[in-house]
Amino acid sequence: MNIRNFEDRDILEVCKISHLVWGDLYKKESLAVQKIIYNFTVEYYDLNREFSLICEDDGLKGFILAAKKEDAKDLYQKLLSQIQNNFSKNEQKVILDLYDYLDYCGKLVKAKMTSNDIMMGLFVSVQKGVGKSLLNRLSEICIAKGMKNIYLWTDTTCDYDYYNKNNFELVQEVDKIVNGRKLLTQIYKKSVEI
Repeated sequence: MNIRNFEDRDILEVCKISHLVWGDLYKKESLAVQKIIYNFTVEYYDLNREFSLICEDDGLKGFILAAKKEDAKDLYQKLLSQIQNNFSKNEQKVILDLYDYLDYCGKLVKAKMTSNDIMMGLFVSVQKGVGKSLLNRLSEICIAKGMKNIYLWTDTTCDYDYYNKNNFELVQEVDKIVNGRKLLTQIYKKSVEI
């Protein structure tokens, strides 16, 4: 298993894996809507390649996109320009509702962080043991860079129990309606200090 930093050449494969893992969330939407949602989500969280990792073993097996508190990019106008003339008003609403949710959750997490913390924005593993290996490598990088904690948000559409099993502490829960669906959103934190 090879773990390395995320690079431009990984974007397409990471988008595909994101779609495979979360594809059921938007299965009633067109493939074009699904594609823009998953591609945009990857672009949204591709903020800091120093902390973002890929695991390869005869193909991509998992990834983490992580960033510091101050890392951000404003993609709202770019997203609007991509969807305005290419999607119906209803499809635009679905896409923008998800953007609002990502932004809302990111702000909740960042409000808890200090400048010595990292936020995992996207974390996907498609092979047993890869997630643990990626988390361990991210922890090593954080320790080397003087970071104190890893934060993340998740919701009831994900395997949030995974974080409890891997020594993350639940720090906040909040209900949020996303595209007409009530989601319990959870914020977790894990210390990386020795």
